[in-house]
Amino acid sequence: MRKNKLLNIAVVVCKTIQVFYVILFIALTTLFIHVQFSPDSYKEVNYKYKNSDFLKITKSSRFKMRLPGKPQLEDKDVYTLSKIKTSSLFINYLKFSAVLFFMFLSITEFQKIMQSVKNLNTFQKNNVRSFRKIGKYLFIIFLLSSYFKLRFQQGVMTNFSLNFTPLIFMLIAFILAEIFKEGNLLQQENDLTI
Repeated sequence: MRKNKLLNIAVVVCKTIQVFYVILFIALTTLFIHVQFSPDSYKEVNYKYKNSDFLKITKSSRFKMRLPGKPQLEDKDVYTLSKIKTSSLFINYLKFSAVLFFMFLSITEFQKIMQSVKNLNTFQKNNVRSFRKIGKYLFIIFLLSSYFKLRFQQGVMTNFSLNFTPLIFMLIAFILAEIFKEGNLLQQENDLTI
């Protein structure tokens, strides 16, 4: 039963990724809280945004803008983690947490699909719904990850980047939902003829 071994491996990988997302969320929350209580610890940490994700097709524009009326300083003095405004830090924390949450939900739905295929209940309506949910979650991830803005005490850093990877996977998820829907209809017709 090689098929079941591969499906078992896929389910274990999904569970491992879920644990990783939970650990990442805990680390992000710990960092967020630590920055709030001890911003001086991050005086030497410079912020540099890099678009170097695997399988990422981007159209990226990065803008750095100084706020008027503030003295002109070097980038290493303006764009440090300790000088991020609290509201900007909170908004970005919520955004990254939402991306992690929707990625976690996507993996959970994919795990449900793998479990139903493993139990030989492949063409169910639940699998169609799961693929559609995954597609919706991926679209939300695309929207959340497209725009990035950090407000510092003496400057603003914005980045607009179109990451088409979630859109491609969203399209695949919706196509698979339609394939599973047709499979469900064929299975129902086959059950009626028997």
